[in-house]
Order: sequence, then C-alpha cells, then structure tokens
Amino acid sequence: MSRSAALLERHAALLDRACGIRFVCEATDGSLSDADFARYLLVEEAFVLTASRVLGRVVWESPTWAELLPSARSLTNLVTEQRDYFAGLRHRWPVPDGAAVLARAAVLSDVVLGQVGDAGRPAALTGMLAAETMYARWCTAAAAVPAGRHPDLQAWIDLHAEETFLGQVAALRADVDALDPVAVPDEALDRWFSAVLEAEIAFHDAVHA
Repeated sequence: MSRSAALLERHAALLDRACGIRFVCEATDGSLSDADFARYLLVEEAFVLTASRVLGRVVWESPTWAELLPSARSLTNLVTEQRDYFAGLRHRWPVPDGAAVLARAAVLSDVVLGQVGDAGRPAALTGMLAAETMYARWCTAAAAVPAGRHPDLQAWIDLHAEETFLGQVAALRADVDALDPVAVPDEALDRWFSAVLEAEIAFHDAVHA
C-alpha cells in the first residue's frame, strides 16, 4: 500500500466526518440556503488565495521539473479558473456581515499556513491532500445526485468532479508517496492531515448563521 493510501486509511473516519457535515449534506441535497451559500463563496474565495500561496511555496521548494510541474499546474488552475469563478459571482452574492464570517472561517488558513511555515513543502503537500481529497470525494458524490441546486453551486461542484481536478488530487497523492519516510515520518503526515481536516470542518460550519 502506498503512503498516501495508508494515510487515507488511517484517517478514514475523520474523512467520513468531514464529508458528512451540514454544509456538504445541504449542498448535496439542494437545501443549502442562499445566505449560507453567499457566506461560503466569501470564505472559500479567501481560502483559494491561501491555497495559491501554499502551492507557491511548494513550487519554490521543488528542485526538479517532475516535482514542480504538478503543483504549478494546480496553482495555475487556482489563479485562473477558480479565481474567475469567484470574480464572476461576487456582485450577485453580497454578505452583509462579511468581516465576522471571514474571522470565523480563518481557522483553516491559520492551520494550513502555520503548518507550511513550520515544515515547508511536506506539510504543504499533506495539508493540500487532506483538503482536496475531501473535495474530490464530496463533490464527486454530489455531482451524481440530481438535486435542485442553484446553477452557481452546481458549477462549483462540477468543477471539483472533473478529471482535471481529480488528476490534481492524484498528483498530490504521488507527491506524498515520494516524500522521504525518514525525513518525513508517518507521524508528521498524520498530524498535518488530521489538523487540516478538523479545520475544514470548522471552516465550513462557519458559513451557517
């Protein structure tokens, strides 16, 4: 079993919990309120900036083309397709209490940036694997469920169920597999992975009034 597969297996229960939160359930069945979706768009756009910074750190610390290119491609997707998605919606989904919502959701960026600041590329790859595995899982499942979702929410779900995104998740798994187990023991992977998933839960809970 690969290191990434073993990591996912060790944290299967936590990943189940992250994919079963209220936001995911309501986004999947189409019952997510407009107000909660507006707050989600606000905080998710902020985290896309964080993720871009994190992948920039990975690119900086990748000494070969083979190590650099997967994260560079993911970074390109974040600063083009995903940034354009939010820019196109911002005027349609205002959030009156935006500062308070962003403060409640800051836990995810705080955890991710803290880990990357302390441990660099290995923590960045592991944390992103946690976040993107969660999204690949719940969005793929949601995309297969017919529901009366707003087209803007449907577009976001579809974006994370497409082969381009799923390929980026697979690349993260390969990057984690390639980490030196002596320099980066499983205990470190577990710590980074679980901390990001716990923060993801708190982050998504912050969108509900």
